[in-house]
Amino acid sequence: MRRSKRTSTRILFALAIMLMLLAVSTLPGVARDRPFSTSKLIAMKWAPLRHDVGISKASAGMTGGQFSKVQIERFRCESAGNPATAVDMSCNTTRYGQDWAPDNEIAIAVDPEDPDHLVAGSNDYYYRFNNSTGARQAIVPTGFFTSFDGGASWIDGQIPMRSGNGAGDPSPAFDRKHDVAIMAQLENVAGLGGPNVSQGDVSVSRSTDGGVNWSEPIAVMHGTGSGIGPANRAVFFDKEWLTVDNNPASPFYGRAYLTSSRFLNTLHGAYAESPIWLSYSDDGGKTWTKPREISGSHPSCTFQETGDGNDCDEDQDSIPEVAPNGDLYIHFMNNQNEDEWEVASDFDSQIMVIKSTDGGDTFGDPVPAVQLEDGLSDMPYSVIGRQTVWGHQIRWSSWGNISVNPTNPNDITIVWSDRGTPNPNATPGCFDDAPGSAPDYDPCKAGPGSDLDVYMVRSLDGGTTWSPRETLEHQPGPAWFPWSDHTSDGTLAVAWDQDTTEAPADTFEHVLKVGANDSVSLGPVEHPDVSVTHWAGQYVPQPDWPAICGPAGYTDPPVTNAEGKDCNVFHGDYTGLATGSDGSINVVWTGLNRLAVSPQVDFYTGDRHDGYAQDAMFAKR
Repeated sequence: MRRSKRTSTRILFALAIMLMLLAVSTLPGVARDRPFSTSKLIAMKWAPLRHDVGISKASAGMTGGQFSKVQIERFRCESAGNPATAVDMSCNTTRYGQDWAPDNEIAIAVDPEDPDHLVAGSNDYYYRFNNSTGARQAIVPTGFFTSFDGGASWIDGQIPMRSGNGAGDPSPAFDRKHDVAIMAQLENVAGLGGPNVSQGDVSVSRSTDGGVNWSEPIAVMHGTGSGIGPANRAVFFDKEWLTVDNNPASPFYGRAYLTSSRFLNTLHGAYAESPIWLSYSDDGGKTWTKPREISGSHPSCTFQETGDGNDCDEDQDSIPEVAPNGDLYIHFMNNQNEDEWEVASDFDSQIMVIKSTDGGDTFGDPVPAVQLEDGLSDMPYSVIGRQTVWGHQIRWSSWGNISVNPTNPNDITIVWSDRGTPNPNATPGCFDDAPGSAPDYDPCKAGPGSDLDVYMVRSLDGGTTWSPRETLEHQPGPAWFPWSDHTSDGTLAVAWDQDTTEAPADTFEHVLKVGANDSVSLGPVEHPDVSVTHWAGQYVPQPDWPAICGPAGYTDPPVTNAEGKDCNVFHGDYTGLATGSDGSINVVWTGLNRLAVSPQVDFYTGDRHDGYAQDAMFAKR
């Protein structure tokens, strides 16, 4: 969470979620209140990233079908394809609108004993529209995809929701020792398109049949109050991640580790802190230890909202990773290193790593692995006030992940995406006016120079020291959302989204780089600027449509007038990659390559809105 030292009133999570929830359409010609302050910008950048949560009820003017949470949880369908090219795992049936509703934030895990046995997860949206008012409502469970034949065919279903009406942020894993598949997720309660979200739990579901059927989730970390809203002392957990020690020689074989950011409010919903918390399980996810804070302190954590000394307690995006000897590494993003901010309150991130050699019972101090160029002044903004990829309107975040070489427990790699160098046009306070003036949305003039690349750093001494950043590959256009894993022989594999031409571009491809080889395209061309859901025209009137997005003058049927209006503003915050024991590389991402038509009325054209759907894509190499 990013915040301003100069702002006396601290961040209200409700303000953040009002900008990030994509739940109510804005009609053309209606004035929009944009009281953007630095504190609100901070919330846009690092508030719990919840979106499109709500509950679906029958009401006048609703389209998209009537369904309940129980119906959704029981729903199953199947898909198939050729994993040597690319497979759409989402079966896209017309039932419950899955032929146009999105899947995004895809994650994947491989059975350590059977490389053909795969489980993936997604944010799986079930929408309904009130076309008389423009309102959009949704139930968003955690979707799962299970394959027993190396990704040639998939079962598509939903993880049960223990409580609430929103889940997602999936993190699948296999537990070799206890012979179960497990899926971590968030769970929360939200109103009908309102700005407040409460509960903010982290839960885990188990499957004893390989991922076909899943148990009622077990709550591991408990949120309280309206964590995204005005509640005092509310707790909201966000961006959880799960891993299991599947190394039989490890002293902690079979231990599952779960981490998350614990967001705490002070008075009236103001931000207090978001340290990393940990819990672990030794019985296949049935029971979990009491969660506790683990992110520690470091001299570089100088900016303190409410913490003491050098507490590193303003964090997000933790990833646990187990080395072959049982050592546990946890990667997280921290925003307290003031010396690295090129302008005041810029809040560039640093990636920090903590290490445990006793199964997560104790940790050493966090070590800064790399300083990023992802501050509030470093990128343009989208129409919903989030930093974006130059040439698009996609919500962007810099984080990637951490991977340990299975042949060497001291060989660790971190990947991420940022602009590489500071924005030379940044001036103090330029982002106070974000997202900036329409239709450019670039208050700090980050502009064409914000050419995102994928980078890595490496440690060969167990995380004590880290190499300088290295560019994995520099193509003419931006690259974002990298994810990595090592193959069984220690080769690093990294996949990411890559513009197909120099920005501003209209399309991207998901690419894979293995070792020192050049990157190769994995699947079809993706069209993020012509979106059937999450389209920019819902949130701003026509004069405010973004100038840099969308194919100019694109009018080919069935897509209508895509320029600016139809830019996709959200298709997840990450992609996924996991390797098998046979050396196979399994890659998942959010695709936008299938034209679809939704029940939502496009109030600019009067027709049903069309564009490219967000599908769960898979490829095996």
